[in-house]
Amino acid sequence: MDRAVVLWYDSGMRSIKRKISISLDADLVDELESRGISLSSQVNDALRDQLERRRRRRLLGELLDRLDQQHGPVDEALIQNYVRMLE
Repeated sequence: MDRAVVLWYDSGMRSIKRKISISLDADLVDELESRGISLSSQVNDALRDQLERRRRRRLLGELLDRLDQQHGPVDEALIQNYVRMLE
């Protein structure tokens, strides 16, 4: 099954809501409210995106750890060479 479809389907299944109280910086609230979209939905989307980024970073870290165990660490000079190419 295509992973993108699974992620989309999974995110659409989260219809149960819990009412909570949070405190946000006033400038953020002002900007979010100026968009004319529900503040709750914008905060919910932002949190979902952030959690997905964290999950992906964690999984990438786990993959890199496994590759280091299997093949040894990558030469630091090689990493620095690629970093310079990306700058």
